Amino acid sequence: MARVREQQQIRDRGVIKRHPRSPLWRLRIWQILLSLGALSIIGRLYYLQIYQGPTLTEKAKTQRQQHHMLVHRGAITDRRGLPLAVDTTRYDVFVHVKLLKKEKEEAARILSPIVKEPESKILKLFNSGYPIITLARHLDRECIDQLQELNWTGVDIVSRPFRQYPEGKLAATLLGYTDMDTKGQGGVEQALQETLTDTGNIPKPQLDGHGRTILVPSKQPSWDITPPLGRHVELTLDNYLQHLAEKELYAMCRHSHALRGSVILADPTNGEILAWANYPTFDPNNYTKFKYEHMKNWSMVDVYQPGSTFKIVTVASGLETGAIKPNQTFYDGGSLTVGNRTIHNHDGGHGTINLKGLFIHSSNIASAMIGMAMTPKQFYDKLSDFGLGKPTGIDLPGESGGILLNYKRWTPIDQATTGFGQGAIAVTPLQLVAAVGVLANNGTWVQPHLIRRVYDPRTGVTEKWIEPKKRKVIAPDVAKLVSSLLAQNIAEGTQIAGQVPGYRVAGKTGTAQKVTASGRGYMAGQTIASFIGFLPASNPQLLCLAVIDSPQTDGRWGNTVAGPVFNAVALEAARYLNISPDYIYNANDKTQKIKPVEAPSVKYAAELAHQGSGDAASGAESGQH
Repeated sequence: MARVREQQQIRDRGVIKRHPRSPLWRLRIWQILLSLGALSIIGRLYYLQIYQGPTLTEKAKTQRQQHHMLVHRGAITDRRGLPLAVDTTRYDVFVHVKLLKKEKEEAARILSPIVKEPESKILKLFNSGYPIITLARHLDRECIDQLQELNWTGVDIVSRPFRQYPEGKLAATLLGYTDMDTKGQGGVEQALQETLTDTGNIPKPQLDGHGRTILVPSKQPSWDITPPLGRHVELTLDNYLQHLAEKELYAMCRHSHALRGSVILADPTNGEILAWANYPTFDPNNYTKFKYEHMKNWSMVDVYQPGSTFKIVTVASGLETGAIKPNQTFYDGGSLTVGNRTIHNHDGGHGTINLKGLFIHSSNIASAMIGMAMTPKQFYDKLSDFGLGKPTGIDLPGESGGILLNYKRWTPIDQATTGFGQGAIAVTPLQLVAAVGVLANNGTWVQPHLIRRVYDPRTGVTEKWIEPKKRKVIAPDVAKLVSSLLAQNIAEGTQIAGQVPGYRVAGKTGTAQKVTASGRGYMAGQTIASFIGFLPASNPQLLCLAVIDSPQTDGRWGNTVAGPVFNAVALEAARYLNISPDYIYNANDKTQKIKPVEAPSVKYAAELAHQGSGDAASGAESGQH
């Protein structure tokens, strides 16, 4: 009762317990937070849709176009349009093993003749435990048609671009190859990767993650039927001349058991390379079977001391700088002491000789005298003008700049020996071609190039013509004088090299010692034999260098090893290009000095045929044709 009375008294006094109200400021905070959140969302949407909209749209388009996108690389052709590298469509086949309705043994038996794989191998793949296996790669359309006739579930067919080289090993070191990811590696394939895959302004179809076409409204034309195709590239090479150069180089290198060799055939007036053969070589259709040494273009990557062919540049430099006169004579006693070193000729002294005698006798002594007649800076600067010591800028990747030591580091013996192609100089065969081309082109250096033009495959319209760089190096009268001396060297000398019936050739042999791997001293009994020349001497239209590294026969001389290759290639090339002869050659006239040319491929045909049985087993290792 007391408790009841107490509660009644509380009610009477009006004391009632209530829950407190939420303060108003908390409501305002929530309103502000919600407003900020809404504004941030609106700002983000504005940034993504308005500001970043075009960029993200382009990225999405690119992603959709790249996924499972069949894009064919543009073709690479010779100067007459004959294909050297083309893309075709091949197919990869994948199998979802658990989705097959056939027993594994039966499926392997049926698939084996279609994909041309052993039944045991296919069964092993089925039992490997992987849910999806790669059944075959690079199948042709005929095989795919047979697979599609089976109409099996669990078999996926994916189209892939497949690069083919119809001419096999022809010009392989120039073309390069494409890897498993269809990326260009080496040669033109690498140098023009973007160009060969550039499909222009026509939009590619957009695909979803499963490779199905996304229907996007567009007023622009599209690739609805054929796959997108990159730009075509036309080279300066001539297919026939390339075959010719490779055939003769291969014959001589195999006969002489040479380590490697190269033939470069060019038009000295515009720098176009008409043929460029390298030995050994490889097959870009099966590049994984070859060593790296066979795949690189050594004649623009590796350097060598050119030896006597370099005397051409030395004499031209001496005349241009005024260090020597056209009628100057030199006393060649067979040796010359410079400091504590003595220089020798290979065949003794020749007494008093003029510039023509220097070339005919290939005098090291007279060449060294010319080198020392110039100041080190004069000589260095002129060699640099000839393009030595720096890349030519050929349109291929990986070119070496050669070696030309700074004149401040030259010793007197360096200056003397550089005069005959040793000492402070080392060149690539390509650099030597460009340097001697100065004489054949009235004193103007022209950048050698392999790519002629780039054009649209749909219209045939040329988008880019290659214009080589040019620069004046020596006066035209100096170039003509040295060319005349070189022509007299061939006409009055006793060498085989340069004896091309019907044409007066201006040229020079070279037999260079090989530098040891350490760079100190020379390898005993090892030479690099070469001959470089151009024709007709009075109006040069063709320049050719033949160089053979480490020949083991024919005296290892430039005259007897490289000379026959030059003669065979230059004669047939001149006929093929309809270059007018200097005189009428009569093969039946026994009194004339020049004998008919016997090409190495003909002269050593029986020998090469005898080697053929061994080549069949080791062709990939030897890099042979």
